Amino acid sequence: METLQARGKLLISAEYMVLHGSRALVLPLKKTQRLQRIRSQNREHFSWNATYDEALWFSAAFDSSTLSIISATDREKAEYLQSVIKACIELDPLFQRELFHWDVETRLDFSPEWGFGSSSTLTALMAEWAGVNPLDLHFMISEGSGYDVACAVAGSSIVYSLRDEGPHYQSVPFHPPFADQIHFVWLGSKQPTAQHLREVAHRLNPGMEEIRTFSGLTTGMLEARELYEFRILMEEHEAKLAELISLNRVSETHFPGLLGSVKSLGAWGGDFVMIASEQEPAALYHYLDRLGFTYRFRYKDLIYEE
Repeated sequence: METLQARGKLLISAEYMVLHGSRALVLPLKKTQRLQRIRSQNREHFSWNATYDEALWFSAAFDSSTLSIISATDREKAEYLQSVIKACIELDPLFQRELFHWDVETRLDFSPEWGFGSSSTLTALMAEWAGVNPLDLHFMISEGSGYDVACAVAGSSIVYSLRDEGPHYQSVPFHPPFADQIHFVWLGSKQPTAQHLREVAHRLNPGMEEIRTFSGLTTGMLEARELYEFRILMEEHEAKLAELISLNRVSETHFPGLLGSVKSLGAWGGDFVMIASEQEPAALYHYLDRLGFTYRFRYKDLIYEE
C-alpha cells in the first residue's frame, strides 16, 4: 500500500508578520509525518491510529456515513480530525466513498509537542489523499497563514507571503555557509497556535513600513554569507517584533549569558528557538544542559536539503 509523506517545518522569519503580508522564510525538516491506508473489513466505520516513537498517541473511530465520532482517546483531537475530513468532502464530495474502504495509520517522526507541524502535515496528507488543493483545505479549517502547509507540500525551502489575491510561495535555495554554527532548541512547551494567534492579534497592528521591514529581514537572512551578518539580522528581527507584540525577547527570559544570538521561531514562548554561535557545539550544549534544555538539534541533523 502506498504511503503518503509530508515534511515538518520551521518558520525562520516573519512570525506573526506573515499574517499581515510580510515575506517569510520557511525551512523543511528531515522529520516527517506519514499516512498509510489499510484495507478495511468493516464498511460501517473507519479507524484512525496515530503513532509517535512506536507508541500510540491518538486513536479514534468514525461512522463512515455520518462521520460522527464513535470513540476517541482525545475528543478535541477527534473533532479537529472530523473537521478536516468534512472539509475534504466539501471540496470533493466523492472523497466520502473512500471512507468506506480504508482504515488509517499515521506515524510522526517528531513529538506532537514540538510544533514541527503535526497539524499542517496532516492537512497536506489529507489533501493529497482527497485530491484537493492543500491551501484551500487549510483555509477552511484554520486561521493561520498557511506557510506550514505550503512548506509541507513543497518539500523545500520556501519564501511565503499572503497577497491580495491569496497565498503565494516559491522554492528558494538556502544553504548558509555557516550552517554548522546554527542550532535549534526546544523551550519545553507547545503553544496552541489558534489560541495564541488570537491572544497576540490585538497587540499587533503593523503598517506598511513594518511589513516591508520584516520582508527585508527575510531577504537579508536568505542572502547572508557570514555568520555575523546573520546574527545581526536575527537580533534586529527579535528586537523589532518584541516591541510590536509587547513580549520579552527569549534571550532575556531563557538564555542569560549566551555566547551567541537567539531568535524565537513560530509562536513565542513555547516552541523552538534558533541559536547562532561561534562556540564549539560541545561548549554550547554544556551551557544548554545547565539550563535544562535537552532537546536540541544541529542544523544538518534537522533541516532537509535537496
